[in-house]
Amino acid sequence: MTNDGLTRRATLQTIALAAGIAGAAAATATPAEAAVEASARDTDYLPEGADRLRAFTRALADIRRRRGQRTAPMILTKPGQWDSAAIDLILAYGGRQKHVFDTTDIAGTWLTQIRNTMNAEAFALGHPNFLMVAAPHGPAQYSLYNREAWEKYDIAALTDGAFKRNTLIKDPKVTKAQVKDIEDPTGLYSDTLGNFIPVLQKRGVVFCACHNAVWELAGTLIANGVNPDKRSQGELTADLTNALIDGVVLTPGNEAIVGLLERAGFSYSFAA
Repeated sequence: MTNDGLTRRATLQTIALAAGIAGAAAATATPAEAAVEASARDTDYLPEGADRLRAFTRALADIRRRRGQRTAPMILTKPGQWDSAAIDLILAYGGRQKHVFDTTDIAGTWLTQIRNTMNAEAFALGHPNFLMVAAPHGPAQYSLYNREAWEKYDIAALTDGAFKRNTLIKDPKVTKAQVKDIEDPTGLYSDTLGNFIPVLQKRGVVFCACHNAVWELAGTLIANGVNPDKRSQGELTADLTNALIDGVVLTPGNEAIVGLLERAGFSYSFAA
């Protein structure tokens, strides 16, 4: 499918979600569609009643991310240079229960705060369709690179000893029983299993990566002599972008997108 085709598809999905069609479609699903929906419930960790959030996460997963580039400019100027269709879908998410978390400290409490907020919204406040967007930048964004990038570019050396490897992308097995048991002190909703990025993604959290932070990391690596392929800063930026973990949404700049989200009705928190 061409980029234009992907954009048209994303636009239709955005309109459908914004109008609340996803919920209506589920009510008239064919047996085959119902089977697909049941399969989706088996692979995500969304709470009961999260039909709109589930439709959103599935639509978002269908939008291809912009990867596989060989170089990137310092400042992105065209929507085709970032995951613009995915951002449009996020901005169109309806309802008042939506939040964006901003942070810069990879070793801080941000994942705990995200998990606790998700728990309170879904179970204490009764908002199963609550949408959380995480917009880390600076050193916190190191968490969004895969293991290969951490090893190749010795990203652990930039964490002041806090990490030897990217443990935040661990994806522990969570059973159906643990998804249902919200009081298990070592389960999905605890810091034992719940503070990992892939786990939070399966709970509906969207993680955004800042292009500016990618560019700055590339510059830091070059300045530190950690550039095994002797790439230019643009080429190294592209290589790091290609190393973002699955599901991450690339933005032209997370702080700018935070502003857009606030104007679209997302509440804001900065996690220390």
